Amino acid sequence: MTWRAWLNVWRTGLKILVLSVPVVMIGSISTGCSEQSSSSSEPDPAPDPSPDPSPEPSPDPDPDPAPEPDPDPAPEPEPDPDPGPTPEPGPDPDPEPSPGDCPQPANGELPIVPCKVGFGITTPAGSGRNLNPPKTTVHKVTNLNASGDGSLLACIEASGPRVCVFETSGTIDMTELGMVSINNDYITIAGQTAPSPGIMIRGISLRIEASDVLIQHVRVRTGDAIEGRTPGDRDGIYAIGKSDDTSRQPHNLVFDHVSVSWGIDETFTVKDTAKNVDILNSIVSEGLWYNMHPKGGHSKGLMMSAENMLVQGNLMAHHDDRAPLETTPSAITVNNVTYNTRQVAMRLSPLSNNDAHSGKTRTTTVAGNVRLKGPNSEESRDSAWVVVNEDRSGSKIYIENNLCDGWENPSWPCVRVDSEKGESFRVKEPPLWIEGLKVLPADDTLDYVLTNAGARPKDRDEVDSRIINDVINGTGQIINCVGTKNFEYDGRKIDCEAANAGGWPEMAVNTHTLTLPEEINGLDDSGYTNLEVWLHQLASAVE
Repeated sequence: MTWRAWLNVWRTGLKILVLSVPVVMIGSISTGCSEQSSSSSEPDPAPDPSPDPSPEPSPDPDPDPAPEPDPDPAPEPEPDPDPGPTPEPGPDPDPEPSPGDCPQPANGELPIVPCKVGFGITTPAGSGRNLNPPKTTVHKVTNLNASGDGSLLACIEASGPRVCVFETSGTIDMTELGMVSINNDYITIAGQTAPSPGIMIRGISLRIEASDVLIQHVRVRTGDAIEGRTPGDRDGIYAIGKSDDTSRQPHNLVFDHVSVSWGIDETFTVKDTAKNVDILNSIVSEGLWYNMHPKGGHSKGLMMSAENMLVQGNLMAHHDDRAPLETTPSAITVNNVTYNTRQVAMRLSPLSNNDAHSGKTRTTTVAGNVRLKGPNSEESRDSAWVVVNEDRSGSKIYIENNLCDGWENPSWPCVRVDSEKGESFRVKEPPLWIEGLKVLPADDTLDYVLTNAGARPKDRDEVDSRIINDVINGTGQIINCVGTKNFEYDGRKIDCEAANAGGWPEMAVNTHTLTLPEEINGLDDSGYTNLEVWLHQLASAVE
């Protein structure tokens, strides 16, 4: 079956499934592991790199073409193009292991998200397991205030191992703050503890400068309020440190089931001052296009610059470009879906664009991903999954078993090479791997991502539900604004009527009283603390 025919069958079948029966989630055990079947054995893992400490960060490489002066925000979809080539088989097309066969890191440390692997996954985060005996503090978020007692900010600004849990749902509007920084190490923000429909953080750039951080099941929606953070630097989530302060170079960061939308610069950025970062099962959507950014059109998705990044199981939808942009010497990008990018999906920007990675060579593994065109995907541009711009001698790039809607390159499927040496960097085996990493075949990625991505996938809010339905139906568009009302900024008229998100969602305010487990710092037979086991169970209930 051709790729286009398969896509049409898939979309029809998924619509019927969504209309006729509720989504049946995969079973779990008390630690929250996802249960899936396994088939063939995994490939021989490549040894993990041992890169040098991150040097000075460089500015945004911004290799993208300048935006067109007058894009059509919602053109009619083009007729189906000729089908692309059948993808070559990729590495280890097995699903995740069953609960009885969870991969364990070689050093014996527990993954902070059960049954997952990654570069930063063995962080203790806020669990307190970095201490002997383990000790953490639970901060209950009891109100939706931007600051003060019982607020999320009070937990963020506390020190020592800590876990933020929520006794309320609703919107935490922090627009007046512009930016909120996580500066103190060892924190877990556990959005799964909130009552339905969960937590949305509105109006800020959430900046991470601390190490050992886990953020789960929250929505970060930045937006276009004039009084917010400077538009040219208004990312949604922004992991960055300081090159001249080794205590502020964040490492061991895990973002699991996060939804981030409506950034004006990047929607999600991980800079080269960070290291060991995992972005799992998340939604990165609707970077704002012709809004307040000084460059004009600037709807960008995810920028990956940190050494040692795993990006797995995510949906990136409705962006002009950078979905993702990868400029790091060591990254694995597997089982992600990109939908309705105006330009390409992924760019491998050359390391020479980033002074922080001077003298390093690239080891990149890209497999099992899907790029779907949408109403804004321009026929005049290419539809490759990846554009390779790398020119650093000695680089090793593995890009196989991906699916791309309407792009033909039989010699290297789903790849366009835009550098003189790029073709010579192609290798037959993944040059970078993580022990225990399991990758779905590309034709299983869509179903997995649409079922599992984003905050509280069993309890999605209207924004994430709309994005998911856009992918299923081939609808939606790149947007200029959150709301429908035009406004002016810096002498420019911002046209919101033409392309908008329909306004801020109404998040119901519900409350409950959380009863913590006894002896929260005591260790369960699994090795996790009693508090962690409780958090895993609550996560499983909304996944």
